[in-house]
Parts: sequence; C-alpha cells; structure tokens
Amino acid sequence: MLEFAAIYDAGYKIALFFHVIAVVVALGPTFGYGIFFSVLPKYPRAAPAMIEGMRRIDRYLVNPGMVILLIAGIVVMADSSSVWDGGNFFIVWGFLAIIALFGVQHGFFAPQMTRLQEIAEKDLAAGDELGAEFNATSQKIAQVGAATGILIVLTVFFMVYKPFM
Repeated sequence: MLEFAAIYDAGYKIALFFHVIAVVVALGPTFGYGIFFSVLPKYPRAAPAMIEGMRRIDRYLVNPGMVILLIAGIVVMADSSSVWDGGNFFIVWGFLAIIALFGVQHGFFAPQMTRLQEIAEKDLAAGDELGAEFNATSQKIAQVGAATGILIVLTVFFMVYKPFM
C-alpha cells in the first residue's frame, strides 16, 4: 500500500488535474470541427471566417494545450514512478499518441487549413459557391480528423482503463 502513496500526494493530483484539463481544453474543441463543416453547404460565404476561427482555436488552445498535456503527463509519470513505470503500455501509448498528434497537427492540419482558407477565399471571390478543390480538401481533412479522433478516444481509454496491467 505504501507504493500507492505517491498517487495520493498533492503534487501528483495537481499535475494530474493539469494533464486532464489540458486534454479537455486542447483536444475537446477539435471534435466539433466536423459540425462546423457540415453547415458550409448552407452558408458557403461563412467558410473563410469559420476556418479562421478554427485556425485560431488550434493556435491558442490546441497547440499550447498539447504542450501542457505533455509536460503534465511527464510530471504525473515522474510523481507516480513507485506505482507505474515508463514501460507500462498506457504510458508508452500516451507518448506515441502525443507525438503523433503534434506531427499531424503541424505537418497536416495547420498547412491544410491554411490552404483550405485560401481556396475558400478564391472560390468566393469568383462566385457564391465553394468549388471541387475546396470539397476535396475538406474531405481529406475530415478523414484525417476522424482518424485523429479515434486516436484521442483510444488514448483516453488506455489512460483511464490501463489495460495489460
């Protein structure tokens, strides 16, 4: 029972709070992006503003939140080293997931959303409709977004359930 004392320590609980709140603040809003895209056929002129809003959410919530998530996760792991070690499946999965999320955020989503906004502005300058290139790009973003959402849900499950222990 003494080895579990670490997870009852105030420092551990505060780090765990920051870890969990960072997940909610950083990754929660991204689950609503698909809903925003679903209204575009009815309101195509809103596309540039909506995409700019999503890019700001990424810049001011997702990116800093993922940094806090990673740092708090490292502190949680260090504070609970008498209970879990860095080789536990859920910890290894968590590190791989956050690395993948950083990669997809900066290597795919950020450039694709910038491109999508430019396409929308170009399409709307020529008329009142979003073109085939916009639709194809937004479809690609939606597919990667769905896969990323599955990764996030699996990661939360593994963190909470801690399988293979």
